[in-house]
Amino acid sequence: MKFLKIFGISIKSGTVTVKYPFEEPLITNEFRGKIEIDPSKCTGCGACTRICPSKALSMVIEGNSVTIRYFIGRCIFCGMCAEICPQNAITITREFELATDEIHDLYNDVEHEAMQCSCGNRFLTKKLVNEVAARVKHNAYELLQLCPECRRRETVKRLTMKLTGIPR
Repeated sequence: MKFLKIFGISIKSGTVTVKYPFEEPLITNEFRGKIEIDPSKCTGCGACTRICPSKALSMVIEGNSVTIRYFIGRCIFCGMCAEICPQNAITITREFELATDEIHDLYNDVEHEAMQCSCGNRFLTKKLVNEVAARVKHNAYELLQLCPECRRRETVKRLTMKLTGIPR
């Protein structure tokens, strides 16, 4: 008896499933798909790589390039990277059909030219250094061209000279 009641309700309500992929799937406005990084806006600051909880975004420094690497296979589609990006270079798409037979299809890279310190260490992107240099005092540009270790030494040297008048 219960079966007939349920059967009657299901006939009245009609079809509730979509014959995917032959019909358009129902995607809500709140749906978050894979992200896209606009290389023209991205400065390679790495804010997205530091906030990503699943480590789907990483920063790789190899040779003369700094690469922001997005591995779709690890992404949990939280959207934190898009929220934190200071350049609004990351957008969340509604794309969800991400299945592939090739592992390299799951990687998206954005490459930047690396800045090289006088000591030979590569540390930031030239695009980021130029972006920051445009916003700060002209005398700070020298410090921006130094890696963190050399910048510390130079800052100590400048402070010592300023406070004591004795060059270090």
